[in-house]
Amino acid sequence: MRRIHDRADGSSRAGFTLLEMFVSVVVFGTALVTFLPMMQSVGFQQRLTDQRLLALREAENLLEHLTPVAWSELTQELVESQSLSDETKSRLPQAELDIDVSQPTEPAASKHVTVRVSWTPRAGQAPQSVHLAAWFFQEGQP
Repeated sequence: MRRIHDRADGSSRAGFTLLEMFVSVVVFGTALVTFLPMMQSVGFQQRLTDQRLLALREAENLLEHLTPVAWSELTQELVESQSLSDETKSRLPQAELDIDVSQPTEPAASKHVTVRVSWTPRAGQAPQSVHLAAWFFQEGQP
């Protein structure tokens, strides 16, 4: 800073020159231009993480809902009647639910249930999905 003498009595006051003000505006503008895209990226990643967590909770809840079902009643027809919660439908864009029940030959007397919740975060972006799987055994089997 320079001292500027502009009074008749010889007193001085401190002040910024026009060049110093211009340099500070340029530095501040550069920092702002660098900072904003980074904050947008952090916000997008946070939304994507929140959506993934919601989808994971939804898949967990659906598997828990199927847990008390008798082994003989656990069929593809039964799981096709399941649907996503209203909250999930409203918070996950283009949300879809896919539940598959298969009965592999090994291990004996078992059913493999796979729950997949998928959604598209934004138009033009790759779809995201969460998969959870569980094994259900006939009572009295390992």
